[in-house]
Amino acid sequence: MAKKTKYLSVREIQNAYEIVISSKEVHAELEDELDSVMHMLFFQTRSHIQMDLSNLPYLPLTLLTKLLNMARDLRLKKRVLVLNGLTLASHHYLKRFGLTKLVFPSEAILRESHRDPKG
Repeated sequence: MAKKTKYLSVREIQNAYEIVISSKEVHAELEDELDSVMHMLFFQTRSHIQMDLSNLPYLPLTLLTKLLNMARDLRLKKRVLVLNGLTLASHHYLKRFGLTKLVFPSEAILRESHRDPKG
């Protein structure tokens, strides 16, 4: 699945889908598009999600909170959300509240969560 939207590009990579945000700023249309794509991937696939935020110079707390909620939901389904290109401020926020493992999982978690079900 390679999907091109107005502010995002989505492509399938090994064991995951990668979402790249091409917009240079966060606005309502971007958030709506991101919500739509994230929910589609959550409900229609069994893959991990990797998101590249490096084009955004600033990540609002509201968007970061949405991403953390999605990461928690994915974790319940034995999947992960990996955030690449976080701003330094967002990274410090995640470290301060002990949330880095939620969006920066270890390789062992990635391997464990992508095993084929037994039985």
